[in-house]
Amino acid sequence: MKKIRGFAVLAAAASLWAAFPVLAAPTGPGAPPEPERYDARTLERLQDNRIEYDEIGDLVHEYNPNMSVAWDTYMSMKDDYANMVTELESQYWHVKETTDAAVSAGKLLGDRSIAAQVLMLDKTYRSTIQSMRDVVNQWDTNRQATGSLKRIERQIVSGAQSAMIGYETIRQNIATLETMVRLYQQQAEVANRQAALGLATENNLASANSSLLAAQVQLASLREQQESVRRTLCMLLGYDPDADPEICPVPEFDMERLAGMDLEADTIKAIGNNQTLIAQRTSAKGTTSDQIAARSRMIQEGDQKLTIEMQRLYQDVLDKKAAYEAACTGFEAARLNHEASERQYRLGLLSEVQYIGTQISFYQKKAEKDSADLNLLQAMETYDWAILGIAAVSD
Repeated sequence: MKKIRGFAVLAAAASLWAAFPVLAAPTGPGAPPEPERYDARTLERLQDNRIEYDEIGDLVHEYNPNMSVAWDTYMSMKDDYANMVTELESQYWHVKETTDAAVSAGKLLGDRSIAAQVLMLDKTYRSTIQSMRDVVNQWDTNRQATGSLKRIERQIVSGAQSAMIGYETIRQNIATLETMVRLYQQQAEVANRQAALGLATENNLASANSSLLAAQVQLASLREQQESVRRTLCMLLGYDPDADPEICPVPEFDMERLAGMDLEADTIKAIGNNQTLIAQRTSAKGTTSDQIAARSRMIQEGDQKLTIEMQRLYQDVLDKKAAYEAACTGFEAARLNHEASERQYRLGLLSEVQYIGTQISFYQKKAEKDSADLNLLQAMETYDWAILGIAAVSD
């Protein structure tokens, strides 16, 4: 009973983590992870003080403070259970000795019932040990025992992915804005020179200075946001929030992932994996016809709601794909125009103001393409997580 209560406490604690709480990490990257779980190269990457997008799952599993404690507790319970089995096995010789003595006594007294009763106890003892040993052997693959932990871990991984995509979006926007500030400064300087020569109006000058000021304000705001997201990402992955790991760029979206989408099949999987719907399907059937009918309606409505949500997520991926393709087209046109303006400016066929304008347009289109790529990645990740059961079924 003590072990059963332990599982109940663990499950109750796990249910509180869905909002990705972030606590001070008890270990953090650099502490030794499970050596048998990874090859040498992966172990090295997990402890190299660099955050790469494709290792988020392993970092959460090993170092997220909540998951680290939860898995340690779970494995400690496994060790306790295994020790119990070992203890029972070590005591079997007492049972065997008693059994042999009872069999001998039964033969001596000519009473087979004595031996039969003791042999049944011996068989029950050995069967109990084997059953408990099977539990230990299947501990890590027991879906019911590990399901809640894995579900919470997936939610945290999903949150960490979103945080890293958000961080990358901000980082790219900061790089773009830094370039834009430089270009707007040049534009403002040109406007000031022209105004001094009477070649620019007050409106031209005010517009140039206004664009510069707006870019500077936005840049300062993004830098504050970047620090906030960085701290959140670090804590989700088990780093101290004041640590300064290298956060590597998020790789470009792999367009081949789109080919694996099958809305009908994916929806069936999502319904089968969604914990809310699983709870509905495994709820009490009821004893009256009204209760049975109400439960049936609840299950059907839940399936329909998730089906609608999967359709929305699927369409969102398609919309983000279309937006990305449009952004790529716009960027390619801006790139060609930028190259042409470079040649024209060198030949004196383009004024400085016009040249700066084409540069601004080029970097804006590049930012749009990069942002569209990350938006597509986020949409695809959200869709894939929904298939694995991480999707809200609205009331």
